[in-house]
Amino acid sequence: MVKPLQFIVTDGQIHIDDYPDAIALKRVDTPIARQLQAITLHQFDLSFCREALAEIARLDRTKNVLIVEGLWVSVIARYFKCFGSNQSRSQLSAKKILKSHPGAEAVFSYYQDLRDKHIIHDENPFTQAFTGVAVNGTEAQYKVADVISLAFNAFTVDDTHLVQLTQLVDVTLAWINRKRDELHDMLGREYEKWSHQDLLTLPDIQFIAPSAAVVGMKR
Repeated sequence: MVKPLQFIVTDGQIHIDDYPDAIALKRVDTPIARQLQAITLHQFDLSFCREALAEIARLDRTKNVLIVEGLWVSVIARYFKCFGSNQSRSQLSAKKILKSHPGAEAVFSYYQDLRDKHIIHDENPFTQAFTGVAVNGTEAQYKVADVISLAFNAFTVDDTHLVQLTQLVDVTLAWINRKRDELHDMLGREYEKWSHQDLLTLPDIQFIAPSAAVVGMKR
């Protein structure tokens, strides 16, 4: 199983304390390595989703509506980021991940519609607005008391929704964890066959902190 790492970045160099015998950190760029990179990013997003859902479950939803709604929207957006078209990381397949869980694909489709038609794009009846006039009685000075415009937004963070989405995230995260372990072990076996000299010729792992200038660029 892949273990969590404690690391620091100094002048673009990554330093990991978990491997006292290591003398270098080298980058590998193969199809399997790139797949592992994507899986690691998916795991990062899904772990956030799981922690955020646990936080929602701990909160009093009637007293923390704004916080709960903010976490809920963030969870749904980040969960489906893992399944959307993306030029910088491979997307997950709901059919592949959920195939052994009866009914899970229907739940997935429901939350995808919730994301696409309500949260991100305002298209379905979960949000409604009305414009009208308040009409006075005949004895009033004015026939129209006021023009009114009202907005209604469905609050979907009830117990049923919370349980369903948590189960969906748990199933997906469990699949991701297994896949990361599998790819991790494959790469470990492959590079253990290399000579020490060849390993040291690989490029160093370097981290460049992003700036505002690259916000519109693809990595």
